[in-house]
Amino acid sequence: MSNSQYLTPELRDWVAAQLRNGITREALYQAMLTSGWQPDMAQQALAEHRPFEPPLTLPELPEPAIEPGSLPEPDLTDQRSVLLPDGHRVEILMALQRPRVIVFGNLLSAQECDAMVASAGARLARSETVAAQREGSEVNSARTSEGMFFERGENEVVARIERRIATLLNWPLRNGEGLQVLRYRVGAEYQPHYDYFDPR
Repeated sequence: MSNSQYLTPELRDWVAAQLRNGITREALYQAMLTSGWQPDMAQQALAEHRPFEPPLTLPELPEPAIEPGSLPEPDLTDQRSVLLPDGHRVEILMALQRPRVIVFGNLLSAQECDAMVASAGARLARSETVAAQREGSEVNSARTSEGMFFERGENEVVARIERRIATLLNWPLRNGEGLQVLRYRVGAEYQPHYDYFDPR
C-alpha cells in the first residue's frame, strides 16, 4: 500500500464485520499488516471497535408444543454453513434458536435476480396494505413501495426457486406462497408496523 493510508468507511465496515464474524483482533491485525497496512493505521482501525462482548445468556424456555416436522426447517446437522438444495450453493449466514431465525446468503444467483426483476418490471404497481375498515386491501401512505406477485410456477425461474426453497426448508412445495418482488425507490418506505392478525 502507499504511504498515505486512510480509514475509509469501507475499511471500518470491513473491520467491524470481521470482528462480528469472530476473527480475533490479533489475527485481524496480522492480516492487515500482511496486506500492507502500516501498524499505526491497523491499530487505529481496531481501536475504533470495542472488543467482542458475548450475547446475554437468556434463561432456557420450555420447548413449544409443536410436532416435529410441522414447521419449515433446513437440515443444519453438523453445524453446516453451506447447503446445496438443488446443486445451488446457499450459505447459512446466521442461525438463532430463540427466536428461530435463519439468514441465508446466495439464495438466488445474480442471473436469477436479474430474471425476476426483468419479469416483474412492467407489472409493478403501488403496494397496498390490508384495509383497516373493510375487507380487502388499500393504498396506504405508510407503505410507498411498488410490488407484484408471481403466480405459482409461473415460469421456469420462478418454479426452480420455489422448488429450491421447498427442498431447502424440508417443506412441501404445495405449502409455499407465490414469490413477490418489491421495489423501493429513493425515499420509499414501509413504516414500522405489526404483521399480526387475531386468529379468532
